[in-house]
Amino acid sequence: MKKLIERLIIFFVGVPVVLALVYLSYLCHLPLNIVICGFSAFAAYELSLMFGTNGQTLPRPLLMVLTPLVPLAEYLNIILGLDYLSTVALVAASIAIFTVEIFTAKEFAMSNARIARSLCVVLYAGFLPSFITRISGLEFSFARLATFLVLVFISDSAAWLFGMLFGKNNRGVVLASPNKSVAGFFGAYAGSFVFGLLMVLIVFKKEFSSGAMGTDYLIARIAALSVCVCSAAIIGDLAESVFKRSAEVKDSGNVVLGRGGVLDSVDSIFMAAPVYFFLVSLLFK
Repeated sequence: MKKLIERLIIFFVGVPVVLALVYLSYLCHLPLNIVICGFSAFAAYELSLMFGTNGQTLPRPLLMVLTPLVPLAEYLNIILGLDYLSTVALVAASIAIFTVEIFTAKEFAMSNARIARSLCVVLYAGFLPSFITRISGLEFSFARLATFLVLVFISDSAAWLFGMLFGKNNRGVVLASPNKSVAGFFGAYAGSFVFGLLMVLIVFKKEFSSGAMGTDYLIARIAALSVCVCSAAIIGDLAESVFKRSAEVKDSGNVVLGRGGVLDSVDSIFMAAPVYFFLVSLLFK
């Protein structure tokens, strides 16, 4: 019951706060992008901590500096009208990881593991959230950001609600997360589709139907967007479950009420961001 109350508090308080943050479009959503960089650094800390429980990574402070450079560079792309700085940041971070390992390693038995884990931290906690920044640079950015966040939040919340109500006898379908149920997966897709329709057909119809394709096949495009984003969000959640099981920890941290760590709260968002960005760019030009 305590966890239920905490999750409800986070949903009914946290979601409006996040949407209010998205609404602040000053300097191409500067407040949102500051938060993205902060979450990227925290996520790098938690992920490197999990990787370090049964192996090694490069120094954690180094990864916490390198990782948010990617979304920061993507924001500078938007501000300066460029399109290559995030790639430069990703390459620079990769070179830095190799360089540090080359010149600081005292033995090389774990070098492959350190390099691979460190690169994974930068990609997962830096490159993936940089697509949220890219969404903030699109036309009708508030509509697109709000729709993205609602789709992910509803996917997660509907999966939890349906799983709690109807998933008692159909759990264990995914070994990485035995508490996940068939009912929960059904609820996630149903919730995403329903709220996708709500956001695009009612709340932001003008913003989403003003492109080259207008209202042609609009419902089919909403369905494709909702299903793909929901699938990516589920994969993001399950991928983090794999990280935690491998590290033999229950949560990535304990800083978010009812959720655990930062990664426990943003895993679905990080994984779904690039999928949403590419599909919106393709289906709603």
